[in-house]
Amino acid sequence: MSERSGVRAGEHGRSWLAAVALTVMVVGSLAVVPGSAVAQENATFIVQQGDTCTEVTPLGDGSQTVEQFYDYTVLDDQANYSSLGTTDIQENQVSQLFVYRGSDGLSLVFLHDKINEPYGFVATGDISGLPSDGEWAVEDDNYTNRDDTFEYTDTGAHIEWNSNGERTDGAAFRGLGSSDYSTITADIAFNDEVDRYPFEEWSGSPSDNEIDNWIVRSGDGSTTELDMSSPVEISPGSCSGGVSTFTATPNGSDANATTDTTDGSTAADTQTATDSPTPTETATATDTQTATDTPTAAEDDDTTADNGSDDGATATDGGGLVGTSSPTQTDSSDAFGPGFGAGAALLAVLALAGVALARRR
Repeated sequence: MSERSGVRAGEHGRSWLAAVALTVMVVGSLAVVPGSAVAQENATFIVQQGDTCTEVTPLGDGSQTVEQFYDYTVLDDQANYSSLGTTDIQENQVSQLFVYRGSDGLSLVFLHDKINEPYGFVATGDISGLPSDGEWAVEDDNYTNRDDTFEYTDTGAHIEWNSNGERTDGAAFRGLGSSDYSTITADIAFNDEVDRYPFEEWSGSPSDNEIDNWIVRSGDGSTTELDMSSPVEISPGSCSGGVSTFTATPNGSDANATTDTTDGSTAADTQTATDSPTPTETATATDTQTATDTPTAAEDDDTTADNGSDDGATATDGGGLVGTSSPTQTDSSDAFGPGFGAGAALLAVLALAGVALARRR
């Protein structure tokens, strides 16, 4: 072989290796990055009661944390000890359940009653099946010597809400993008099913101070009435495809988590999704009415307010507000994210064309 041939062969080899490396880099980067920003927009959840299945999407556009969205405020001219960020969806004597998509991931939100309405309520919630790496981000109420009770375990909570009117109650659990759960059960008791009924601080008759309806709200604005006497199960997935689980990508980052509904064959580095039978009945959602703003009102209360205090909560293993914050999560609906198909294929073809040209030289 001549010296020139040897040089050309060496250049050919280096060009071929460079083209292969470029192909790997392009395909690899597209496999990890795309889709993470829009994945939570595609998340769907199912709320089941017996054979009835309701499919919902999260509220929110991902621009605020769930704390900012809920905006729990102790003292304000508009209302005291209440959520001021949800006034447009609050309903009088109605308890709501929904998923919220925030800048910090997916959260399960409970919202009871409406500000500046005279009558209150009592409710008790026993929540189980929560991901152990999540946290209770919002407690309504959250002040010194509060009437409400929040008790936590690694994967559950016992909450007692007591309202004397004019305010909201509720809570928010952040972490629904975790791979550490499949189904959350919310068993809520209302009205005379609660041992604190009638509440001693109520005005008016006990029947005036009752929750009339329990609803689940979807991101499209629709609401579906729930059976107030039965627990609900909340899971990622769809009514047609069953329960799914969020599964982490091989790098273990929650930021690139995926949702899978599988047939039992998954890669070794992901958590197998659990399929459930397709429910036999699907609930029909109804359009919700946006609540109008209410007149400014302030509530006199002899309780000393302290927004930063959490003296009333008993927690196990650092759950909720007394725990640590979880990392920002973004959940993807496909292993490689939306948009991997055409763009990746085009760039891969271009890179392979470079390989062919290099080999011709």
